[in-house]
Amino acid sequence: MPDSSGHPAQHQPKLLPVVRRVIQQLDALFIDCAGTTEAPRLADTYRYWLAGGRTGPSGLRHYMQALGAQLSTPEPRAIFMQQAERVLIHLQSGYAN
Repeated sequence: MPDSSGHPAQHQPKLLPVVRRVIQQLDALFIDCAGTTEAPRLADTYRYWLAGGRTGPSGLRHYMQALGAQLSTPEPRAIFMQQAERVLIHLQSGYAN
């Protein structure tokens, strides 16, 4: 059964609500840039990120970079990384939604 971010909830560490919200935002950006056909890559990237153990707010940059690496063409990757960086800056400023 997926959690609120749409990722499988099995063997998942407890994530802070703000981390879950940012993951949802990054996932939505990824789909916008990559298209729905690339959606299956989200689950693999998410599992890889969880296995790395850096699941706090400071580890979100690693998740962003892992998602960006899934985009094989430069233009969508650059757009994703720029928009994802804005999401993380917004989080750091203390105004995470």
